[in-house]
Amino acid sequence: MRSTAEVVIIGGGIQGISLAYHLARKGLTDVCLVEMNTLGSGSSGKSATIISHAFQSENCLPLTQWSFAALMRFPEELGASPDYEPIGCLLLAGTQKSPELYRRHALLQQLGIDSQLVDSQTISRLTPGLNLEDIQVGMYNPQEGVIDAHSIMMTYAQHARRLGAEFVEGVRATGLQIAGDRVTGVQTTAGIIAAPCVVNAAGFRARQVAAWVGLDLPITNLKRHLFFTGPVPLYSRSIPFTYDMEGSWYMRREGPGLLIGMGATESDEEDPQVDWPFLDVVIEHSMHRAPALGEAGIKTGWAGLRPTTPDDDPILGPMPHLRGFWNDCGWGGHGIMHAPAAGKALAEWISDGAAASVDIHRFGAERFS
Repeated sequence: MRSTAEVVIIGGGIQGISLAYHLARKGLTDVCLVEMNTLGSGSSGKSATIISHAFQSENCLPLTQWSFAALMRFPEELGASPDYEPIGCLLLAGTQKSPELYRRHALLQQLGIDSQLVDSQTISRLTPGLNLEDIQVGMYNPQEGVIDAHSIMMTYAQHARRLGAEFVEGVRATGLQIAGDRVTGVQTTAGIIAAPCVVNAAGFRARQVAAWVGLDLPITNLKRHLFFTGPVPLYSRSIPFTYDMEGSWYMRREGPGLLIGMGATESDEEDPQVDWPFLDVVIEHSMHRAPALGEAGIKTGWAGLRPTTPDDDPILGPMPHLRGFWNDCGWGGHGIMHAPAAGKALAEWISDGAAASVDIHRFGAERFS
């Protein structure tokens, strides 16, 4: 591990890796990323890997659009495939959530994004066998789908290393060195790295890292469970990513079976484990929404954390009272789909003084002051 760097990035998820690559592309090749476990071992490796405009706030939609276009250029620009599969995205809303869904649909249409309001007949054609008695409306986005987060991360890391960036795994950042109003380095379990620029891309640890410099980031880590099932005959063909807004529940095809996700419980676990009693809750809701899932056996499961902010937008940009300290965190489970845009824009801001590709200046931590 090098003892000095131009930039130290704390956190080896997809956001930190993307930033390392885009900094190196900008000519800042003396970059050191420290990850306490292995690259992608945190939330980035425990995601449903969906890329969709349907879940984003109005502020984040430009990032989603930029990232979507960048991922479509991935094979030409980086020589690897993001394994994008346009299975479509189907949102379901009942009495409580239908006003929110109508607002999202209007916003997407206003921006020229393909979004369709669909009735129960169309919903049943897209994802058969659903219980729709308490569902009022659906929203379908046919061009959205899934990507391979692991492939994207490893491709970014490969090219960043080729350009001179260093990735150090199994090393935990434990504190910061500060002189006056400037950060001067990072303390780690393997020693000190002197650096005039440090980026907090620590995912579920981001609030802890920010606290080292006296900043209380309003990030709450929410625990979500993912379970994999065996084959279900009714869903032997492709179906859209199907999301029940009322229960914060979703399913999509994964190999011969299905991936089912649910849960939003606050957690401070560093290595989140499956709460197997919660499986009963998931099964109950799954069989209510898709009765055919009663035929499916649960093969395995895992749990991951979604670091969320009060307005569901990320925290990006410099810390006003400490020069050289930057945040890239609070992604709320949407870090994968936004990694190309955030990495590019933040690298521009750090190296050139402004983000030119896509505007991220509104995402600073000072909005919560």
